[in-house]
Amino acid sequence: MATSKKQKSGIVFGFIIGLITGLVIAVIVAFMVTKTPIPFAGRKDRPDNTPVPAGASASASDPNQSLYGKETPRPTLPVTADNPANTPAQQTVAAASPQMSPEEKTAYYLQAGAFRNKNEAENMRGNLALLGFESHISEASSNSGVIYRVRLGPYKGNAANNVQNKLKQNGINTTVTRAVKQ
Repeated sequence: MATSKKQKSGIVFGFIIGLITGLVIAVIVAFMVTKTPIPFAGRKDRPDNTPVPAGASASASDPNQSLYGKETPRPTLPVTADNPANTPAQQTVAAASPQMSPEEKTAYYLQAGAFRNKNEAENMRGNLALLGFESHISEASSNSGVIYRVRLGPYKGNAANNVQNKLKQNGINTTVTRAVKQ
């Protein structure tokens, strides 16, 4: 009987030691996990902590510094009364049919996705609306069936790049497409 009681107390003692050891390990792991930053969360909010070399100035120099002042002014032509381009009839015709420059003819669209299922396209459009971007869904037929494209735009000039960068910061990859107005 003496060995049985001693054996039971050893099992209980071993169980308690194992429980305490497990709790200590769990506390250490929990402490280490809470001290490390969460990956991909709040990346855009963190300041850039890269060290600046001692020789570098606080503000970066302008890479276009050498290009300033190199533009030569275009010569101006004197305006004469016998120039046929200055007659009132020619001026009204020119005002009635303005020529669009190539930059004005080009419109840029951002395509946020192309889906075979219309519900998936609606979900993407809803996500863009929650981020504050207005988008539309266009249907296109292909060899494999109907494709629903989620597009933003039209944008002129550099506005498409600005919107694309904002969407990329929110985890949405887009493709820039160009359309030429007739």
